[in-house]
Amino acid sequence: MQLLNLKRHVSVGILETEQQRLIDRFHAQKPIRSWSMIISIFGDCIAPRGGELWMGNITEIMQMIGVNSGVVRTAMSRLASDGWLQRTRIGRNSFYRLTRMGRKAFDQATRRIYARGPVCGNGNWITAILSAGEGMAEFRERLTDQGFGVIAPNVLIKPDTGQKPRGSSDKVVFMQSTAPPKIAAQLARQAWGLEELQQGYRRFIENYSGLQTLLECGGCAPVVPETALVIRIILIHDLRRLVLRDPELPLQALPDDWAGSVARELAAGIYNTLKDHGEIWLDSNARTATGTLPPPELAFFERFQPM
Repeated sequence: MQLLNLKRHVSVGILETEQQRLIDRFHAQKPIRSWSMIISIFGDCIAPRGGELWMGNITEIMQMIGVNSGVVRTAMSRLASDGWLQRTRIGRNSFYRLTRMGRKAFDQATRRIYARGPVCGNGNWITAILSAGEGMAEFRERLTDQGFGVIAPNVLIKPDTGQKPRGSSDKVVFMQSTAPPKIAAQLARQAWGLEELQQGYRRFIENYSGLQTLLECGGCAPVVPETALVIRIILIHDLRRLVLRDPELPLQALPDDWAGSVARELAAGIYNTLKDHGEIWLDSNARTATGTLPPPELAFFERFQPM
């Protein structure tokens, strides 16, 4: 029994060390962008549970990650000014809720962040050819915001997912085409610069593989809710920054050794292990203007499930 308790104590210490390593790595990034971490907290923990949180809880969670209250207040003011959050004061307490804009943006991002596996495409593509002249740069930017990649100043491509491009104009012609897998992969590398994203996914795998091994250890002690919450938030924060740059290309257009698929599976395994432990902390501590957080919506339990 004493040996078992010793093993559990050691395993808890190792997990806390892993947590501190991730926190130190976050602080090593310059600039730190605390507002972006708060976005990750709201998206992962609060959006599926009503979208509102007491300022004291926001400060407490950020302090767990090593960010002081003054920096948090500045970040919250920025997010409110930019239209992501709105504040409600009740006495001396402040509560922040996602705005309609914030909720819409979170809903769109959530689908991408918590997906499992690459998109299965049908091999069809949409090619956009822009007319040269005034307004071309602006229209090209609109198309890239819709997921188009640029292969020439006036030629863009995008996998055909069945959704029509937004914004018709006499300055652009859309055409459908089919490309063999090898040609599709060459076009993808040219249009989206996948090598930089590939390196980011590889760094993610290197950073989290040891944590996955630790969590899979059969003799590990139960995970402390606070530790689970912090690791889970940082995990999603790191994954979010990669996934939202990912053009979501179909499997046929990706390199054979695409690290994004491995990174997603790694994130899914860690997240599914930590998810319920982190929810325990939120159930016990998090507050809204009307009391405790409501339970998560059904979509929360579908995160990182097989497609």
